Amino acid sequence: MSLPEKKNCLKVREFTFRLFSLIVFLIFFGVQASPVSGAMNGTIAGEESTLINEEFIIDFFSDHDLSDATVRFKQPLENVSLVFTLSSGKEILKSETFHLGSVDRGQEVTKVLFWGLEEDFGKDRDSYTAQLFVKDGSQTLESRKLSFSYRNPYLSNLKVVDFSADSEKASVLITLTSSANLGFVQVPEPGIADLDLKLLSGTDIIYSENLENVPVTDAYYKAMNWPFLLEKDRNYTAILKVHSHSPALTTAYTSDFRAEEKVEILDTDIDVDEYGASVTVVGKSQVPFDGIIRVVLTPEEGDVQVFEETADILTAGKEDTVGIIWQGVPRGDYNVKVYVLNLKGEIMDSHETVLRVFEPVAEINPSEESPAFGFQAALGIFLCFAVFQGRKRKGKKEGR
Repeated sequence: MSLPEKKNCLKVREFTFRLFSLIVFLIFFGVQASPVSGAMNGTIAGEESTLINEEFIIDFFSDHDLSDATVRFKQPLENVSLVFTLSSGKEILKSETFHLGSVDRGQEVTKVLFWGLEEDFGKDRDSYTAQLFVKDGSQTLESRKLSFSYRNPYLSNLKVVDFSADSEKASVLITLTSSANLGFVQVPEPGIADLDLKLLSGTDIIYSENLENVPVTDAYYKAMNWPFLLEKDRNYTAILKVHSHSPALTTAYTSDFRAEEKVEILDTDIDVDEYGASVTVVGKSQVPFDGIIRVVLTPEEGDVQVFEETADILTAGKEDTVGIIWQGVPRGDYNVKVYVLNLKGEIMDSHETVLRVFEPVAEINPSEESPAFGFQAALGIFLCFAVFQGRKRKGKKEGR
């Protein structure tokens, strides 16, 4: 009877040992698995936290006329959009969404929005609030808010006297407004500013240029030429943001223009005499000029004579000197008008002067002189060849 009881005891011990081993194994696996799970959860949570807390908006500006924002993405996203809103109090005046779609890591996007409010709209309002939302689908990744009044902020020690743009360049003139008292002498207090220029075609930014830490000690003038060709008859908008360092304020200025051909005659480089005329023209636009130079001679009595010559294609800063010959013009006094015309016949520039011809210059008839010239040329070639052959033979004899 003792043997069965012993077997049952052994079975109980074996079951207890297996159960204990299973518990130890589960405890050991749980200890090993929990740090991995924590690390994975921590990594995911960290990535989500980084995505949400990451700074996307690196620049945001707005006034009553426009809003300008630059956003940089540090990782790829699939469904990105930028939402601009303008409100006054609780009333939303304007909302605009730019759908960017997919963006790459490190990609930088700049958008400019014109609010398009009526000229006198909201002058009685105390302030406006502009907001920018960076979204990935329906999730807002970051937002920025900016409040301002109807008028641009006043740069305390700097004044933008003029900002203008055309088919050649954009130019700005900045002066000082405040002075520092040194005893009985008032000395202008210098200022430091950053300039941010953008050229827009519609809402697309096609060119930008930045100047940082520009010193303004008296009057500062800067011309920034467009480094590429513009499309004729297209409307462009130039935007200049001026950021003063002390105090830290930013103002924006716009200038609209229509791209067109422009060329000028250099009045100091025109030569007109009884033989002809020499005219120098210079391009003043990044719309290429293609046309002609026309000179009109009007005598006191007699027929008007017109002479034309094709000019080179010119862009901003390029020059071309065109020569025109008018041999055989009768003696007398002439009123001379010089015109620069494009291919459509539009006058780009003109110049007027006078000319007195004492004796007409005889015209050269090439057909009458060509036989004599041909005989003399052939004779000269024959003589040169004979002399060359003689020297060559003499050199060979001396060598022997």
